[in-house]
Amino acid sequence: MTNSSTKQSKTSLQALVFGASGITGWAITNSALTYPTSSTFSRVVGLTSRSLSLETSGFPTDSRMQLYSDLDLSQDAETITKYLRKIEKVERITHVYFAAYVHHGWGDEGSEERIKENVDFIINAVTAVEAVCPNLQWYGFEFGKNVSRTTPLKESAPRVPAPYGDHIFYYPQVDTLTKLSEGKSWKFADIRPDAIVGFVPNHNPMNIAEPLALYASLWKSLSPSKQIPFPGTMDSYTHLQSNISSDQLGHFHIYASLHPELTAGKAFNIADVDEGLSWATVWPGIVAYLRLEGMGPVEKEGVSGELWVKGKQGEWDQWARGNGLRMGVLEKTCWEFMTVVTGEYSTLDRNFDISEARRIGFKESVDHVKGYHIAFDRMRAAKIIP
Repeated sequence: MTNSSTKQSKTSLQALVFGASGITGWAITNSALTYPTSSTFSRVVGLTSRSLSLETSGFPTDSRMQLYSDLDLSQDAETITKYLRKIEKVERITHVYFAAYVHHGWGDEGSEERIKENVDFIINAVTAVEAVCPNLQWYGFEFGKNVSRTTPLKESAPRVPAPYGDHIFYYPQVDTLTKLSEGKSWKFADIRPDAIVGFVPNHNPMNIAEPLALYASLWKSLSPSKQIPFPGTMDSYTHLQSNISSDQLGHFHIYASLHPELTAGKAFNIADVDEGLSWATVWPGIVAYLRLEGMGPVEKEGVSGELWVKGKQGEWDQWARGNGLRMGVLEKTCWEFMTVVTGEYSTLDRNFDISEARRIGFKESVDHVKGYHIAFDRMRAAKIIP
């Protein structure tokens, strides 16, 4: 491990992040500017599908940071190759992190299209990168956990069986990437987080922090009570989970890529802390940011959560304007994701065993509640919450 770090410090490492404005991509890009040191990467290039300026990206001011927008990964590899050739000195890129994703509903809804598009993303992106990045050492990728009735969940747990597993695009993605990497000089590892707590400059359907922040902010303004109910179910409130702060996730992606002799071809669960946490233990701390008192769920329709928020829809525009927020912030937030993660997704324990990450020397832990507060600080600066 020490030898690897020493060897790479003598080489000019340059990072390229696909999906730099998404929940994982933003975290990796932001981490690459400072982790493990502010000089680890001599350049960090972020790629986004939607237009995004450095000024509105939320990234710190840094001369090493470059952003390129309007990347369409649904195009063929040749077109993507032409796009990448526009990047200044793209041939010097050594580390690529793939965090792009197209969303087509949940579960079996649109799953066939979702799987095909996301697998094509991998194939076309890898083909294009190989054509323009001769110095490629690492191709970072993020999977999702395997689910088992036995917890804590280990990387060796079997895949979700059919018919449910047939709708998970991660499986064919990682299988495809494994085949593409055979006989190549570049390496990859399979990074597995649970639900991610973070910040994105544009809205993202996979960010649990944003709808929770807006739910609590709206409650503070429009409810007469300081006590805010948990937006999910009683069953989900007490089960264990291993949701992760985006900074912790970004750090681990970078760590894994800098130690390929320990990580290549392997899978790693990662979380904020070694032990599982329940919503009951963190919900009061999360909403304390807004000086609210977190209480358990009230399982009565329209009293809390998504239905309560949407019941106030007539007041959304005035509330956003009155607080100087971005227009459309409530309309663009994925309330369904909050309902799923605080509801049916949490009705079984899904806490992780992260001993494999510890075994390769990653010792960092994060106060999970503090991770929410950091995300809320970033949202506040971006005028997403008051």
